[in-house]
Amino acid sequence: MAGSGRLEAVVLEVADLEKSELLYREGFGVPLQPGDNAVEDRWIGGRHAEISWRDGAYLHFALYGAKERAGSGAQLTFDVDDIDEAHGAAVRCGARVIHEPGDEPWGRSGRYEDFDGNVIELTQPP
Repeated sequence: MAGSGRLEAVVLEVADLEKSELLYREGFGVPLQPGDNAVEDRWIGGRHAEISWRDGAYLHFALYGAKERAGSGAQLTFDVDDIDEAHGAAVRCGARVIHEPGDEPWGRSGRYEDFDGNVIELTQPP
């Protein structure tokens, strides 16, 4: 098999791009930027919000308006500097709390559901 098999991109289709973009940016702390690809392609065409992390291993993350159905049942984890502050922001922006922040072997973490049923874990590393 060619390549390393390392994850390079995560794309979520969401029912309401504007609402989800605000939740991910302001509620989950993901510094999304608006994007627009003028191509006719289900996966990379049209208006979206995106970020590419280039420090260390490259990873691209994007939200697109659903073209068929929203939500994938994915679980994603994002590091945060302060879990209590991040929890408050997530709740204010409309995330549903699955479990309040608590101590885990990998740090203090809380889990939330976005508007499309994806689970987002916010973790303050030890």
